[in-house]
Amino acid sequence: MGLRRTARRWLPGPTNPRMRTGPQGRYFRTLTVVSVDLDTRQVTPHRQLTPPAVAPEGVHALVWAGGAPVAELTVPGDPDDVLPRLAEVALREVGHPGRGAAPGRPAVALSGADVTVAVCTRDRPGDLAHTLDSIGALSAPVAEVLVIDNASRDESTRQVVERFPFARYVREPRAGLDWARNRALLEARTRIVAYTDDDALVHPRWVEGLLRGFTEVPGAVMVTGLVFPLELATPAQVIFEARGFGRGYRRRLFRVDPEQPAARQAGAMGDAGTGADMAVLREPALALGGFDPALDVGTPTGGAGDLEMFFRVVAAGHTLVYEPSAVVLHRHRTTMAALHRQRRGDGTGSYSWWLGAGRRYGPRLYAGLRRQALSWAVTHHGRNLARTLLYPELWPPGLTWAEARGAARAATGGLYRAALAQAADQATAHPEEPTAPPLVHPQV
Repeated sequence: MGLRRTARRWLPGPTNPRMRTGPQGRYFRTLTVVSVDLDTRQVTPHRQLTPPAVAPEGVHALVWAGGAPVAELTVPGDPDDVLPRLAEVALREVGHPGRGAAPGRPAVALSGADVTVAVCTRDRPGDLAHTLDSIGALSAPVAEVLVIDNASRDESTRQVVERFPFARYVREPRAGLDWARNRALLEARTRIVAYTDDDALVHPRWVEGLLRGFTEVPGAVMVTGLVFPLELATPAQVIFEARGFGRGYRRRLFRVDPEQPAARQAGAMGDAGTGADMAVLREPALALGGFDPALDVGTPTGGAGDLEMFFRVVAAGHTLVYEPSAVVLHRHRTTMAALHRQRRGDGTGSYSWWLGAGRRYGPRLYAGLRRQALSWAVTHHGRNLARTLLYPELWPPGLTWAEARGAARAATGGLYRAALAQAADQATAHPEEPTAPPLVHPQV
């Protein structure tokens, strides 16, 4: 017991302590999720789509000031008692940052008319309807909303889209999320394509946040945003949020020094954001060949299509901007079984990128990605294993092993090769469908 106590001091627990009942406490079982505006003192409950597994044990809040998110806060207790005083608690705990930094000087002139919103979906008609509801409430009108139906098994997706006159339905019969992402690039006629998932709700000012990244940062070709939980209604959702999508409340720029190997500077890209909340300039994206159809959900690799694209964007000399004012509310997996599958996909996706797709890069870059994969095995998977032994109640063994097994399966590059074969079969089976230009892989 003394050895475990000593080891726990050396290796801290979960990365988001807000999900715990105290410094050494268990996870909250469920939480009520809200937004609180320090300017108006208004508290707005998030839309909860999943009935709470047990009575909520506290409130988790996204704190806004000056029209932008500035922090998050968890307050334990009965939500009926917490919510009436939450604005004062947030003001005391976070402090009012004022109006924030003045907007940067626009580098280019863009508006919602330059944006196509794309939702890539498969066999989730109920979730899709909620996503489209949120898109319909955007404060900045956009040129078009595309729903890319990625080989759904029936007509339910089409029927949902017919209820939303502002959305255009496009069927993409080639299975794989990156086929759908590329179809959006090909169908769009605007400078920017903004992507969200069918398990997410966009904030009304989401597009305005994305445009800030493009207009205020010279050379920006891709912008990602803040992903916050829509709900924390089950233990699985709370566990995910302990290591979730959050990337902080300050703008970050991702670019590489051309004099140094890109893989050494940007070999992970997880800190840059996620595909549930991203936008890209259409022409530069197509010039790179779009997204790799041998990666991500719907293929043997199971993930990393977004991260690999992030890397090719910055390796090509462009800038990727993480802009926290572009907010999306994500509905995390509600069951532990679904979370296990997601963690496995994290492992298969990352290693299929580094050790599969990476073989198509130049030898110097591939060598850097091999080093990244080895470093990740030691620092990430090694620490996960140690935390599972020290904190089994906070770091569930099933999730650790699911991700590690996924990584081991992908380490030979075999899953990526199988996905390449699948992509070739899909292209052969649907020769009449439009196809993105050939992928351009960085070589230096």
